[in-house]
Amino acid sequence: MSNNFDLEKEIKNIFFEIFPNLSLSEFDWNKHQREYSNWDSFAQLHLIALAESKFNIEIDFDNSINFTSAKDLLECVKSLL
Repeated sequence: MSNNFDLEKEIKNIFFEIFPNLSLSEFDWNKHQREYSNWDSFAQLHLIALAESKFNIEIDFDNSINFTSAKDLLECVKSLL
């Protein structure tokens, strides 16, 4: 990724792929997992798998269960790049 803007854009795209009913106006970096009606364990795994594939990283178990917002995923990915 060339800069933070590109990274943020890619994380947003991952969220829109996992949550197709999420509109641009509803997206919030701090929106908590419990505020998504369909963010369950399968969605969590899908978020992790897409981020790992997109950024060629490996998210360990501790990090994978600790993120509960787009911002958390963004920070996790940043720390692994």
